[in-house]
Amino acid sequence: MAAESDEAGPPVTSRGARSRRRRWVTFAVVLVLAAGVTAYFVLRDRVECGSVEEYRVAVAPDLAPVIEEVAGRVRCTRYEIVAQEPGEVAAQLGTSDVPDLWIPAGGWWAPWAGRTATGPVRTISLPVATTPVVLAGAPDAVDRAADWQTALQGPDLVFGNPLRTGAAAGAIRAVLAEAEGDAVAMSTVRPVLAPLADRESIRNEEPPTGTNLLAEVVAAGGVAVTTEQQVDTYRRTHERDLETAVPLTGTLLIDYPLVVTARDGRHDPAGAAGASLIDILHTPDGLAALARHGFRDGGGRPLPDGRGVGPVPILELPDESVGEEAMSVWALMALPVRTIFAVDVSASMNRTLGEETRIELVRRAAVAANDILPGSVSAGLWLFGGDVGGTAPGGTPQDGDAQAGGHVVAAPIRRFDTIVEGRTHRDVMTSLVESMQGTGEEETALYDTILAAFRHVQETYDPRASNSVVVVTDGTDEGSSITREELVATLEAENDPARPVRVVTIGLGDDVDSASLEEISTATGGTSYLTSDPLDITDLVVTALAERTGG
Repeated sequence: MAAESDEAGPPVTSRGARSRRRRWVTFAVVLVLAAGVTAYFVLRDRVECGSVEEYRVAVAPDLAPVIEEVAGRVRCTRYEIVAQEPGEVAAQLGTSDVPDLWIPAGGWWAPWAGRTATGPVRTISLPVATTPVVLAGAPDAVDRAADWQTALQGPDLVFGNPLRTGAAAGAIRAVLAEAEGDAVAMSTVRPVLAPLADRESIRNEEPPTGTNLLAEVVAAGGVAVTTEQQVDTYRRTHERDLETAVPLTGTLLIDYPLVVTARDGRHDPAGAAGASLIDILHTPDGLAALARHGFRDGGGRPLPDGRGVGPVPILELPDESVGEEAMSVWALMALPVRTIFAVDVSASMNRTLGEETRIELVRRAAVAANDILPGSVSAGLWLFGGDVGGTAPGGTPQDGDAQAGGHVVAAPIRRFDTIVEGRTHRDVMTSLVESMQGTGEEETALYDTILAAFRHVQETYDPRASNSVVVVTDGTDEGSSITREELVATLEAENDPARPVRVVTIGLGDDVDSASLEEISTATGGTSYLTSDPLDITDLVVTALAERTGG
């Protein structure tokens, strides 16, 4: 029996070896065929495309994995996908370093960013995806509120930064939408925002976002403002359940349109490349990828398989200007303003504008602004123009002397609620602006002063504040050591998108060089205002101090 067994063994082994050889041969053939197919398509693309163009696409972090997945299917085009929060991109568009394409979490970001962008910001598509804003937390932690106004007043609510992320901004817009475009909608949302803004103002770093936010909230037993998509992602990646709720009034859909932000000759080709990307997202495979990652389609249809919050009433904000106003209110309340208020006190400021002199109008506007700005504002006062060294009000011992560049530092940058020698800095600033006087000479070193102020704010930059220089003038530059072209080139070269300092200019009267002021502001992503109406000045001062797009 043993011999029979020995004789039977080798044929079995031989068949096994032949079987393995056949498998290896088959595998090798498949590899060869695959290589041949790949070589064919590569060669075909080289022949048909001529070259492969590359475009940088800034995408909201939640959507970025989907775009990464489908972007490779567009022939003759390569996309560099950069995951960035919409508020970060909005601020970046005010500089020279901009993406070619942008898909923000919220279509409202594009027109808002367009106000301070240094190039075109053009939305070319309907939303490629949507997701509703929801409340989420650990099981039994989330109550279904009557409306968003009530929901945002929860004591354990983690809100986020609406100047940076789509979910937090969407919740504010939901409160406004509940007011149905009422002219007094801001009076409704302001008391809701105030306590949330107070919590935000004492943070030393940005709040977490995405699934990191949800993980932190679950651990603390709180409730977060988030999106259906983020909850879906959390459930898949953490294998833990979350409780979600939408107020009885409904919720707001965050939409994801495609926006072209490329400059000059790249703008139209980038638009074509963006359209090709949209076409891929609208294919069955593209729509399947969106659903797999927790996104609804552009029409807002609920997720399949019973995932998400299902059909919900959708709130819409009819007046976009109300949404922008709410963001400005938040910016002023939540993120500290840090600025140099630079005022022209040359002789021309003694001329009248309406029934008062220009310096009197600025004085009154500045005092009014000081009265209404919160204590978290940090501001300094610089005066420039004429023989300012001999007539300017004094500041601290190290300030108040004429500086190179034709200006005086009347007060250093300090928080308004700082106590100095028994007085708040707010009181010091009010006293100083009340005593401002026009000088006896016309010479105005406008460009030198702007550059010096810009560099000072940049050198002492506060990453948790909106850093700016607000310049008020009624004339043109006379006597600076640099030209307008040199100033603009220097500002563009030295402005750091990661540490932005915006120069905001307010021109008074008809004699002001408005074109130069606008060019200077644009170089830093700031805004230039021009007025001949005395009643506008107070509003412009406050608006200028609150000016920001991305914080």
